[in-house]
Amino acid sequence: MDLGQELATALSVAGRICVGLVFVLAATQKAQHWRIFSGVLANYRLLPRALVAPAAILLPPAELAVGLLLLSAQLRPWGEAAAIALLGLFALAMAINVRRGRTLIDCGCGQSVLKQTLSWTLVSRNAGLVALLLPSLSFADPATIPVALSGAAAGLAFFVVYLLFNALSALPPVDARRQRFA
Repeated sequence: MDLGQELATALSVAGRICVGLVFVLAATQKAQHWRIFSGVLANYRLLPRALVAPAAILLPPAELAVGLLLLSAQLRPWGEAAAIALLGLFALAMAINVRRGRTLIDCGCGQSVLKQTLSWTLVSRNAGLVALLLPSLSFADPATIPVALSGAAAGLAFFVVYLLFNALSALPPVDARRQRFA
């Protein structure tokens, strides 16, 4: 395996690890707070009222299944395709509401402690997660142990950056913080 192929394979592993962890985290947090999540989902005003509760119940197990498929690299490329479809659907729902001017609702991304309101930044974040999965759609070569470990370490690092991004984007604007302490 040449260096370019090793790098592509490591990026493939990294993307699956990072996005798989994102889905597992989101699924577990939504499942823990599914009653609240049902309200968050209703706030998007995209589903008929009768479908909100079933969607709120079905989404966490679907996200968990997709996350586990990505982490285990089973059923490739179906796990990646399902993750890309869900991320695209979530980005579309956010974009529709941002376009409508409805930015003060919780994104519902699963971070119960870190409420994030809708923004183009969150839409872009989902696009970035999709981009992380693209190498794994193209490169299905089995990785050597060093390449797999490098990819796993990079995936964990990407996941930590994702968590940091979420924490920073959940902070109130600087002006709001100044008013609180004034």
